[in-house]
Formats: sequence, C-alpha cells, structure tokens
Amino acid sequence: MAKVKNARCGEYMISQSAEGTIKVAKDYENDKAALREIAEKIGFEADPAWTTRQFGRKLIETINDDAAKTKEYAYAESGEYVIFQTEEGSIQVYRDYDNVKGALREISEKIGFEYDPSWTTRQFGSKLIDELNK
Repeated sequence: MAKVKNARCGEYMISQSAEGTIKVAKDYENDKAALREIAEKIGFEADPAWTTRQFGRKLIETINDDAAKTKEYAYAESGEYVIFQTEEGSIQVYRDYDNVKGALREISEKIGFEYDPSWTTRQFGSKLIDELNK
C-alpha cells in the first residue's frame, strides 16, 4: 500500500491516496480568468463589465437552476470545474482534473521536472510529489 502524500505547486494540489491513486486539483488565484475559461467551454456569453461576483453568480445560476432560487451561497459543477459562492458573496473556482497525467505534465513543465513518458500516472504523480517536497 502506498503512503499518503501531498504537494502544492502554485495553484496546483497533487495528492496520493493510501491506495496509490493520484489526484490533481487547481485552486485558481485569478477566479475571473477561470470563470472566462468555463464560460467559453459551455458557450456562455459574459458581459466584460461584470465583476467577479456578478460573473460567478450568473454562471452558477446558468449551470445550476436551483441556485437562482436562493440568495444564499451557492455552487455549480461543470465538467471538471466547481464554482463556489461563499456566504459573503465572493467567488472561488476549483478544477479537479479528469486527465491527471496531462495535469502532471503541465506541472512538470512549470518546474522543469524531467519525467519518463513510460511512467504510469501513479509513478509519475508519486515522483512529482517527492520532487515538490524536496
């Protein structure tokens, strides 16, 4: 059984479960840019004058019909993305990568980590976590 371990690289979080499964998530620093990314993927027309809060709320309501019924905090999921509105109204965007190996390659390129294309996702993730935790 593999050891549980985690690492962070900027906006990226990599984790390895006790079973060895690798997950990669991204906690966007620029939520408005992330909202634009989501809007483009789903064909949502955004007003460039919207604030991040307005943009996020309208996108949440477009994706999640139930959110339009409440003024309280809400969230929506669209593919790999999660948009979350806090009770205070601020917007946070996360992405849980379906293509984990692709995300690992993305992170590797950012830090100049050489990887072997023959590695499995588990091997790659484990070695990258070790590298980031050096």
